[in-house]
Amino acid sequence: MDLMDRPHTSNGENRLLQMMIDVGIHVELARQDRAYDNASDAHQKLFDGYVPLLRQGYKEALPWWEGTVRSAGRSGKIDEESLEEAYDARMAGPASDPRIVWIVRLIWLKCCKINESEPFHAIRPEYLMVRWLIDAGENELVRLLACMPYWPIGLNADGNWC
Repeated sequence: MDLMDRPHTSNGENRLLQMMIDVGIHVELARQDRAYDNASDAHQKLFDGYVPLLRQGYKEALPWWEGTVRSAGRSGKIDEESLEEAYDARMAGPASDPRIVWIVRLIWLKCCKINESEPFHAIRPEYLMVRWLIDAGENELVRLLACMPYWPIGLNADGNWC
């Protein structure tokens, strides 16, 4: 089954990598971006668990997204009109699936916890979640995340990710 993404998502990975770069500690962390092989064991272990989790989420999100697209059109078929209608209703497309949002938030917050305990090895969560996927050749998973117009994460009043 095809991901059925939109043309505007084709550069979404760069958008996701850049959008938080000027937020809080990210300014400094962006100067320390490191590849998987140069990261701490804890970050590598987190990524190693993230990939199969996201693969499973992808596998579950695709049929949900196909049904969403199919039901959005007037004909019950998958066409450009139904795809546009589905994206109008769920702007992150297949990445709107609650399982995908949960996985992204889970890994982001776990990465932040590791960063707190290993500040000299800190890495931006989005770098781990996107750049490392690109480097690992996980193109379909990158395409899935690229559908997100923004990260489903925020900062609380104390400046902590939540």
